[in-house]
Amino acid sequence: MQDFDYLGKKYFPHWIEAGRALGQAEATLIAGIVRVLEMRGVEFSDDAAERINRCKSLDQLGAWLHKAPKVKSADDLFD
Repeated sequence: MQDFDYLGKKYFPHWIEAGRALGQAEATLIAGIVRVLEMRGVEFSDDAAERINRCKSLDQLGAWLHKAPKVKSADDLFD
């Protein structure tokens, strides 16, 4: 049985790199949202933190990052 990592790197490197880049973009946006909220002293519930961390939509994360400097609570991000 051949190693799946080897096969992926050999035959599908563009998909692996695209997935890696997408994951890094998501992580960067998530970290930015959390950082802005923390710097502003906005508290957020475990549910809000989980919702932010589980989001896989770059558009949605970008919208939340844009709203983060203006919200009074983390839940306001989701309105």
